[in-house]
Amino acid sequence: MSCQHTVDVGAYLFGSLDLKERSAFERHLSGCATCQAEMLRLAPLPGLLGRLSLEDVENLDEIPECPPKPNRQRRVLILCATVLVVLALAGGVLFLTLPPAPTWAAQDRQTGVEASVSMVTRSWGTEMRFKFDNVKPGARCKVMVFDRQGRREIGGWWGSSHAAYEEIPGSTSFRLDQIDRLEVSDESGPLVTLRP
Repeated sequence: MSCQHTVDVGAYLFGSLDLKERSAFERHLSGCATCQAEMLRLAPLPGLLGRLSLEDVENLDEIPECPPKPNRQRRVLILCATVLVVLALAGGVLFLTLPPAPTWAAQDRQTGVEASVSMVTRSWGTEMRFKFDNVKPGARCKVMVFDRQGRREIGGWWGSSHAAYEEIPGSTSFRLDQIDRLEVSDESGPLVTLRP
């Protein structure tokens, strides 16, 4: 199913809508699953594009048409990785343990909202998974991500009518070690701030 307003999602994320258009789109967004899905899909774009420099954009025509062919060293690394995986699966000879994802948690005394977020570093930034308690149902919530240099970007939007066990996804182009804090709010104002 499609919606004629999905074209407004990009303009909304980049702040290109005027106040009246923004309000109308936000009202529409609360009841449109198609636009909500498109919002989740496009949410990382402003942050990712913000990482491009003018030089990156000017040199776009210098990107090679064909990717470079893998060299011998890369083939050896792939072969070694394959052998390790086979050994781990075949007999439990090798136990691979990944460090747990860093988790931040907080409870706001004024709102009573409790939140936790686990974060995983990715090549494009940081993936976030939120859990909330004591958020009023039916609210539209967002997370604003602040880095240590004072920059900020929206890390996600969601509705608060979810089960307590559900994890809510978010993302930011900031690397985990750059993040200063996460501020979660709804239409009524700030709900909770998460810090390391």
